[in-house]
Amino acid sequence: MNKNLIYMVAINHHTSNTKNSDYSQYSINTWSSWCKKNDIDFIVIDKNNNRYNYPVWNKDTIFDIIGDKYDKIGYVDSDTMIKWDAPNPFDLYDDEWCGVVDSSSLRWIYNSINLYKVFYPDVNLDTDNYINSGVSFFTKEHKFIYDNLIKLYEENTEQLDDFAKKGCGKVQTLLNYELTKNNVKMKILSPSWNLVSIHKKEMFTHNWQLNEDETPFFMKYAHLWHFTGFNLEDRVNVMRKIWEALSEKYD
Repeated sequence: MNKNLIYMVAINHHTSNTKNSDYSQYSINTWSSWCKKNDIDFIVIDKNNNRYNYPVWNKDTIFDIIGDKYDKIGYVDSDTMIKWDAPNPFDLYDDEWCGVVDSSSLRWIYNSINLYKVFYPDVNLDTDNYINSGVSFFTKEHKFIYDNLIKLYEENTEQLDDFAKKGCGKVQTLLNYELTKNNVKMKILSPSWNLVSIHKKEMFTHNWQLNEDETPFFMKYAHLWHFTGFNLEDRVNVMRKIWEALSEKYD
């Protein structure tokens, strides 16, 4: 068994009109190949725990499944793809919790922070250190964070499931509150380790003015691509086309 793990939740569920597997298959292809190349274990959770009405909460059960077998763990969303030659993120940290600041929509973040503050009335979040929860790297010593999130859901299931319908996310802001509340030592990684809102940053394009290199910016400058901020049908099509264009690089 390896000491490090990449963990993904990829569950088809009735709460979504699009099958997760329609796009996660391409994510899994890249991560499976990259993990094999780097001698890292890879686990995909594709069955929903019955305690949850939304599959995203299965993020929190990670240590229920793996115990303390791994020294370092990375959680990645099923709408991410890792570049075939990306370096090893587990070499970037020791005992910190690692993430990338999410600034793709400050309005959304502000609304989400205010919505979920009812559970953390004495905690103030700093948006300069507010991370996207779709990609996180941490250690087995951080199990208590997920224990706290599981307890929070179990004690407030009805309210949290109602909040999930308000367009302010489900687990991301709660994770940020827990990290801040517990004064967890953080390490903010480069956006190259969780490139969100690729289309808003115009990174699907290349430098057409010089016209010397047609490699898209996202592929040229980022290790980990996160396909967020557009509808699910477009996500499926974009991830499929990228996989079809690059699959040979993952052999």
